[in-house]
Amino acid sequence: MDIDRVSYVRKRLAESQQDEFPKYTNCLGLDIEVHKDVFWDDDNNVTGRWVTENVPSTTGKRVLEIGCGCGLTALFLAKNGASHVLATDVNPNAVTNTLANARRNGLTNVTSIRSDLYESVHQNQRFDYIVSHLPSTRVPEDFEYSSMIEYSSFDPGGTLLQKFLLESEKYLATNGTMILGYNVSRNECMIMNKLDHLDLRYRLIAKRKITPDGMINVHVYEIWPHHGE
Repeated sequence: MDIDRVSYVRKRLAESQQDEFPKYTNCLGLDIEVHKDVFWDDDNNVTGRWVTENVPSTTGKRVLEIGCGCGLTALFLAKNGASHVLATDVNPNAVTNTLANARRNGLTNVTSIRSDLYESVHQNQRFDYIVSHLPSTRVPEDFEYSSMIEYSSFDPGGTLLQKFLLESEKYLATNGTMILGYNVSRNECMIMNKLDHLDLRYRLIAKRKITPDGMINVHVYEIWPHHGE
């Protein structure tokens, strides 16, 4: 475990909770409220906003979002043509927040449920896109979370990334793909090496260093499951 990185992330998360809640903002043309213990990054959620802007067009498509937070990505896709978006999060506060924002924006093609990855997603459901901006800070499998918001950033044992890459194909429609946003930090090849090891086809859609020190360095990938070959 990179103790310095864990401390860095915990500090950022703790600082994000010092404001009064709910917070209100406009982002990507959406009227957004942010509840306590739901992640919203600096500079009007610059990382989430950038990842959302780089998701391919989902017009007419069925979308599953893993880790919806306050619902920004799910709502944006629903507003801009997706036929339906199922937004999930392990944090119940995020689910409540997403539903509140769907109501604020008059969007009826968004539903949200609490789910740890695919735990609560019906096994017969199929999606054209499965979108996730996954937690990227690896910690030991026995890591103890100190608050619900920490679920947005920590991946115990790297199991979230592994399960996302291997289990998503069970829920993808024919020709469906995964869209993965991930903070590679200073290791530019980390995800590509992982995908090559798993023999998954992919393309790098976009990349951006959010912080000058490269600690937040986000890539967005489109990934094809094995059965799509």
